[in-house]
Amino acid sequence: MQFADVANDSALDHVAAHKSGLVREFIGLWVLARYRLSRGARPWLGVTTALATALVAIFLHFHVLRPVLWRSGDVYAALPLTTELARLPMSMLLPTAYLPLWAACAQLVVVIGLGEMILGRWLTVAVAVVGHVASTLIARLLLESAHGHVFGMVPAMAHALDTGPSAATAAVGACLLVATRMNRCALLLTVGIVTAALITRGVDGVEHTTAILIGGVAGVADCVVIARLSRLRDASSERQWSARLTRVLQVPKSIRRALAVRLMRTDAR
Repeated sequence: MQFADVANDSALDHVAAHKSGLVREFIGLWVLARYRLSRGARPWLGVTTALATALVAIFLHFHVLRPVLWRSGDVYAALPLTTELARLPMSMLLPTAYLPLWAACAQLVVVIGLGEMILGRWLTVAVAVVGHVASTLIARLLLESAHGHVFGMVPAMAHALDTGPSAATAAVGACLLVATRMNRCALLLTVGIVTAALITRGVDGVEHTTAILIGGVAGVADCVVIARLSRLRDASSERQWSARLTRVLQVPKSIRRALAVRLMRTDAR
């Protein structure tokens, strides 16, 4: 069941015609998530990452392994590239300074959880990792570039702490919206992220915009692959039914041929 299949679901019948935009898209997403739940899909990845983020925040708050955690996850562009790459996985679990802990955990459960159930676990992981790593490296590249000031990237931002799963969730969210054909929601998310990046220029705006682009490209690719597989499956089904119909039509001919052979043998006797 894909997002296009929920159009005829009875859960959408009560949605008024004048609410056929964003509301219908969200209800369609709910129907698709409900179907995945009925098929046994569970958001374990989102729950696990949210619990890990909460646990890291608790350790930092109570000074349990605090130096070790910071050294393994604090990322900023002034670090050597190899050090930054080594710290990127842990930086996804460190709490961000722009969201309370409950909001950071909630976005992981909702976005990563829905992505795991609808897109699949491995695609969700791939999009999250690529979005997190690529957005960080592109921001670093712009900081080191002579034209970084065009995007509001001043050299002082190279020492700004870059933590949190916001880029990963932005990439997965964009991929989910595009793959499920929630075009209005995808457009609204893109406009909001780009507007925020233009108003408050800095590392976060560049990273979130990059993550949205990566997620959108991944969503389009997922749509193309699913459409291709669907066409192949339909063509295979048509060939199977054609072969079955041909065999059914050949039954009377086979019977007549057998009767003719039997009559010829009877006459020969």
